[in-house]
Amino acid sequence: MLNKLNIYILKKFLNSFIITLIIFAVLLFIGDFVEQIRKSAGKNIPLNIIFQLACLNFLSLIYFTLPLISFFASIFAFLNLIKGSEKIIINSVGISNIKITVPAIILYVFLGVFFITVINPLTALFDERYSELEYKYIDRVDKFASITKNGLWLKQENEKKNISSVLYAQKIKEQGTHIIDFMILEYDQNGSFQGRLDGKSAILKDGYWEMKNTQITPRFDTATFEKYTSYQTNIKPEDISDSLSSPSNISVWRLVTFINFLEGLGYSAVDFKMHFYDLIFLPFFMASLVLFASSIIIKLNQNDKFTKTIVFSLIAIFFIYFLSNLLDALGSTSQLNPVISKALPPLVITILSILLYQYDNIKRKYLND
Repeated sequence: MLNKLNIYILKKFLNSFIITLIIFAVLLFIGDFVEQIRKSAGKNIPLNIIFQLACLNFLSLIYFTLPLISFFASIFAFLNLIKGSEKIIINSVGISNIKITVPAIILYVFLGVFFITVINPLTALFDERYSELEYKYIDRVDKFASITKNGLWLKQENEKKNISSVLYAQKIKEQGTHIIDFMILEYDQNGSFQGRLDGKSAILKDGYWEMKNTQITPRFDTATFEKYTSYQTNIKPEDISDSLSSPSNISVWRLVTFINFLEGLGYSAVDFKMHFYDLIFLPFFMASLVLFASSIIIKLNQNDKFTKTIVFSLIAIFFIYFLSNLLDALGSTSQLNPVISKALPPLVITILSILLYQYDNIKRKYLND
């Protein structure tokens, strides 16, 4: 049960969070708007489209910086409590720093849960629309691939035969470069059907598919069977990966189903798993940063200068993000389990915070020994 003191502390931290969020939001939107203008340079893109791109990308940027916002909002909330002598008064009645921090931790856990359950689906919707506009106006290329519940669909060109074709495969391996039980429907430049190929498997090489056990059925000729044959294509391995939905396009409510679906097709879902566990551990990451902020200001008094604390906070958050990005890289390349790579940052931060809280006791014990 929250008492009046806990409610007061919650309001202090919530106000600090809102103010810090607004500051970051303004800076992020302006910075991204300028970046969208730079990316659009020389492409005659209307200003309203550039503005739409910046708006649609806004929530993704907020999500990326949410732990950072949480950390600095907590630092400023603690500093305000110290500056107004409120922390000193609270401590004087026997309430420790950790007890002051508990309401803040609860607040940030709830904020994290609110983001992943309510804001994330909206973020996924915006990000999907952003990707569509970016492809249309900036990249100006069509997506080569699409994954459905039935399998993989590819759009490709065959310059040798001067035709376009649609490839369908029931299963895929090795990020889509190995297809199983496939079909190719060929069309000429006018869109007229020209033939069909049905095969057991094919592997994407440099500029062609190396096919096995393929039945070739031309429109105006007799069907033939080829045990081994090659088929020219303009598809590259990166075209397949880049054209698939990005993890941020998928709502947290659909991620588990989508991961199982991808793995059922034979496609690697490591990036989607990383994104899923990133969302799952977000509230814990935010809470650990609040605890870390509390451990940093534990010895500060009202008359102390706060400059060193702010500088130390900047250095600390830099190393935290460096560690987080390093673990992300290890997780994305499957050198580390995705769960471990996402669970380690909040765990390490929590342990470090506890050590900072117990620094004097540890130091005293070491000197006595």
